Amino acid sequence: MKKTTKKTTTAIAPAVVVTTPVAAKAPVPIAPAAAPAPAALVKSVPTPAPAKTPPVTAAAPITIEAKIDIGFGNNLFVRGQGAGLSWDHGIPLECVDSKTWRLIVPAKDKLQFKLLINDSVWAKGEDVVAAPGKKVEVTPAF
Repeated sequence: MKKTTKKTTTAIAPAVVVTTPVAAKAPVPIAPAAAPAPAALVKSVPTPAPAKTPPVTAAAPITIEAKIDIGFGNNLFVRGQGAGLSWDHGIPLECVDSKTWRLIVPAKDKLQFKLLINDSVWAKGEDVVAAPGKKVEVTPAF
C-alpha cells in the first residue's frame, strides 16, 4: 500500500502598515542671480608699483694664488687697486706650501694688482686683473 503524505500550509497574514498623510510643502523659490554691476559703478584700485631700488651686488671672493718659491725667510705681498688694496703698501699672502702663496679678498668690482717680494721688489710684467668670484693663478717673475 502506498502511503501518501499530506502537505499542510500555514497562511501568513499580511503585515499592515499604517501611514499618516504628510502635507505637501510649498516649493522654495530660488532667487535669480544678481546682475553684474555696471562698469561705471565699479571702483578700480591701482596696484602700487614696486619701489625701485638699485640691485645689491654682494661681495664675492677673489682668490689670488701665486706659484713661486721665493726662498726661505721671504714673504710675498700684493699691492693694487680695489677690495681694500693700495699701491702704497702691500698686504701679505699666506704661505700654503713651499711653492704656493694665497690671498682671498671679498670684492664687488674688478681688482687690479701686482705681487712684490718682501713688499719691496716688484714682479715684472703688466698688472693682473681679477673679477669677483674668480680664482687667479699667477707665476710671477722677479
